[in-house]
Amino acid sequence: MTATLLSARGLRKSFPIARNLLGRPTSGVRAVDGVDLDLGEGETVGVVGESGSGKSTAGRLLARLDTPDAGRIELEGRDITGVRGRELKRVRRRLQVIFQDPYGSLDPTKTVEHAVTEPLVVHRVGSRADRADRASELLVQVALDPSLAQRYPDELSGGQRQRVAIARAMALSPRVLVADEPTSALDLSTRSEILNLLLELQDGSGLGTVLISHDFATVRHLTHRIVVMYLGRVVEEGETAALVAEPLHPYTRALLSAVPVPDPARQRGRERIVLRGEQPDPAAPPSGCRFRGRCPQAMPRCAETDPALLDAGNGRRVACLLHHDEHMATTSARP
Repeated sequence: MTATLLSARGLRKSFPIARNLLGRPTSGVRAVDGVDLDLGEGETVGVVGESGSGKSTAGRLLARLDTPDAGRIELEGRDITGVRGRELKRVRRRLQVIFQDPYGSLDPTKTVEHAVTEPLVVHRVGSRADRADRASELLVQVALDPSLAQRYPDELSGGQRQRVAIARAMALSPRVLVADEPTSALDLSTRSEILNLLLELQDGSGLGTVLISHDFATVRHLTHRIVVMYLGRVVEEGETAALVAEPLHPYTRALLSAVPVPDPARQRGRERIVLRGEQPDPAAPPSGCRFRGRCPQAMPRCAETDPALLDAGNGRRVACLLHHDEHMATTSARP
């Protein structure tokens, strides 16, 4: 068992879409609706789902870029849910973020050295000479030539910019890293380099990483555990190898069926599960199971019962009525 670095319970976050004449919300979208997540020391947890599933909002809540409407977040056993000001600034030293867009996350008017050392300046770490040395060390750590320190972001490639963003996130030696689609804006060859870099940074450091992605192939390559989200909720969770080998939720099976395998013979023989329709309107989710309108195994009672996320054994959890009967039978059979 590894020490828990980051823990979240019952996270909820809504965004208003209409207001009355007094400016008070009259309707809204519940982007995250009761999400639990644990991250251990040296562990990478992948959060996957389609666009609109709430995974990026969940990541922003975990990183305290947004404040949850309800729920609790703990960092190394300390409640950070409502911290602000100086307390939040201290949290930032332990919890950093890598954003999706390497072009938008760097100031085009500042040099690479400025970008990498900015966290050190904000937190008053070291002298100017110390910070310059630290910038060189970090650039080497992310496989960049230290001579790039005096260049500007528009003089770098997309992969180089993302490496600079990673170096900046690692400047304060954080304990937790939240990476929101860190490779989606990059080409395939550069993407693999960045993924391997993240693996190297994690080895032996005890760094915990929350990797948010819509790409199941990426998550499968990089993570120890996977959390699958649909319309603001977690529908399945488990160790990566077990979940990929035997997905329990129909939505997880559909996502995995879209991931190609390198063996042509196996690829030809695989069943491709095509989901019907689009995700429901998150401002007006359907009754019962939120996935039932697209589920190939939907039953009449799926319209009446909203399945809870229950233990399926061996560290697996699933929110599906197909497995609830098995859970109830197992629970009732225990002495």
